[in-house]
This record gives sequence, structure tokens and C-alpha cells, in this order.
Amino acid sequence: MKISIILFICTGISLFSQNINNRSLDVSGSDKLIRLPESFIVEQEIIPEEYILGPADKVGVSIFTTSHLTYILSVTPTGELWIPEISVIPVAGLSIPEAENVLLNFLQENIYKSAKVELVLLNIRKFRVQVSGAVNAPGFINVSPIDRVTDLVHRAGGLHKSADEENIQLRGAKAKKVISLKNYQLTGDIKDNPSLKEGDHLYVPFSGDIKEEITSFISHKKSLVMITGYVNKPGGHAFISGYTIRDYLALSGGVSDMGSIKKITVFRDGNSLSIPITEYAQPGDHIEVPANLKFRYLGNISILQTVTAMMSLYLAFAAATN
Repeated sequence: MKISIILFICTGISLFSQNINNRSLDVSGSDKLIRLPESFIVEQEIIPEEYILGPADKVGVSIFTTSHLTYILSVTPTGELWIPEISVIPVAGLSIPEAENVLLNFLQENIYKSAKVELVLLNIRKFRVQVSGAVNAPGFINVSPIDRVTDLVHRAGGLHKSADEENIQLRGAKAKKVISLKNYQLTGDIKDNPSLKEGDHLYVPFSGDIKEEITSFISHKKSLVMITGYVNKPGGHAFISGYTIRDYLALSGGVSDMGSIKKITVFRDGNSLSIPITEYAQPGDHIEVPANLKFRYLGNISILQTVTAMMSLYLAFAAATN
């Protein structure tokens, strides 16, 4: 009985031996299971005929011949699958069934004439897409092939308050699309929220009436705009091109009951400026909100308390003089 159990275990180990991560699977160690720690969220099942492979996609490859070879491979930065002891197979730009056929034809023509091949997608690649124009944090953003324009805009800090959301340009390697996020918000039409590809560049224009005025204040400087004094939430805020002093006061919770909006001072490049709150802020500005006259002379005493105190003094004076 013990001999039968040992033979069964040995047979199972032999059948499930695999080549994982470009080396043989050691079932006696910690590699007994295929572990894929990365996770991803899809909006619907990925269709193999529509998904286009690219660098960093992770795939599983099974080759059936007289033996069973199994690999977990990543598409190289040059767009190929490197299969140890077999060859390097170009797959970038191919759908999953197309890549499977390319690998099958190579094997049958060069190594295993009766080979059968299965290729599956195990994990999705990430790549960088540039976003510029009227967003709050332009730059290069990490995305995946299943991300859409709204995901990209969200990771770029959202649309600028003066963005022209109806004429956004998605500039691809071969073509350009003009999309409307306003229409997508209203109708849910997915053509106005397309998925992303390598080489894409999302450009969000500013609205036409203030485009030239705002673009004159655009800066790559990252110095914070500081708000101090009598505001509800003093502190520093990231510089956003086209935001006025009033906008930064709003980001700080507004002027407090003890503050005055009339005599705000802006410290810029070592100078003290008295400018309207409708003026655009610049990187590194320090906006100081002073106390109002009431607080300066009466402190935290309310108007009712002030009137009561004055009436008490008046009555005491009247009583003393009569």
C-alpha cells in the first residue's frame, strides 16, 4: 500500500513539472504554485482577438509535444517573447490568436512538427501617456491598455476650471480624435471616452475667451502658493496655472470672520504687493490675509456683546449724572 502511494505521488510530480519563469519548476521548494501578485480590474472580459500585445504584457505559453512545456513570459521591451532553448518570437502588435499562430508555425517548421500551442494573457502591461494643456497636473501618466481618457484625466489632477471639455484631442501615432467629455458625461457614449495606446498624447485646450491670458501665466515651477493670516485653512497649495488669488483663498476655506478681503497683501520675489484678488497667482506667492477692523479693536466680542456693553456704560453714566 505504501509503495502504491509513493508511486502515485512521484507520477503526479512528473506530470506537473513545468518550466516557470525561464527555469524548471522545483516542486520540492516554494515554487509549487504559479504566483501572480499583480492585480488588475477590467470593465468587461478581454476579447483575445481584439487585445493587442505589447512590451511588458505577461503571457503563459504551453507547448504540447512528446512532453509538456509550460512558460510564464513577459514581452520584452523590443516586442518579443524569449523562449529559452527555443527562440525569440516577435509578438508586439499582434492579437493573442495571431501570436499563438506565429509561435505554432515556427515550432512546426523548425523544431516540433506535431507541436500544439496555447498562449494566454496572464497580466496587462503598463505604459506612459503624455497629457498636456488644461489639466491641473500635466505630465506623463502611467496607464494600461484597458484605461480610458477619463482615467488619464483623473490621474492628471482633473480638468482645469477653464478647460474646453468639448474639444479634447487624443493624438495617436497615426491619427487624431476630437472627443467631448461633456457629451460622455451626458450620454455615456464610449466613443467620447476611448481606451489608450502607446504613443498617445492627450491635449486639453483652454476655452477660447481666456486662452491667451491664462497661457501667459503657465509655468513648470512647482513652488507652493502659501496662504496665511485670517483664513479658515491656512497652508500651501500646488500652483495651478490660471488660478487667481480668489481661487487660492477658496482652496483655503475662504476668509474667516476675523479677516478682511479688502487689504490682502501678496509677497512676490521679495516685494510686497497690494493687488486685486482677481489677479492670477504665480508660483511661490505668499498671500497674507489681515484682520478686519472689528477684530482689531474689539477682538472676539460679538456685535450683540458690544452693544450690550455700550448700553451698560451709558446707563451707568446716566445714573451717575442724575
